[in-house]
Amino acid sequence: MKKYKLKRLVSYLCDVMGISRSGYYNYFLEKSAQKRVEQEQADEVVKEIILKAYHFRGRKKGARQIKMTLENQYGITYNLKRIRR
Repeated sequence: MKKYKLKRLVSYLCDVMGISRSGYYNYFLEKSAQKRVEQEQADEVVKEIILKAYHFRGRKKGARQIKMTLENQYGITYNLKRIRR
């Protein structure tokens, strides 16, 4: 939008994509960008913990086994969707 200076097409493009104008502008707020960065950093920490459970005892595991290993060995409870992501 900024690159091609298409200010008047924001409403049209938001309608095409199925998002609200306020949602579009909210995405570009500094607060929203900071929140996305913090979430990515938190996901990296979780990723390392899940990889430890994945390689526990030198065997590969699926999402359910990772969940059980995290709960039994590390005392951590994560949702299966989070583990799969």
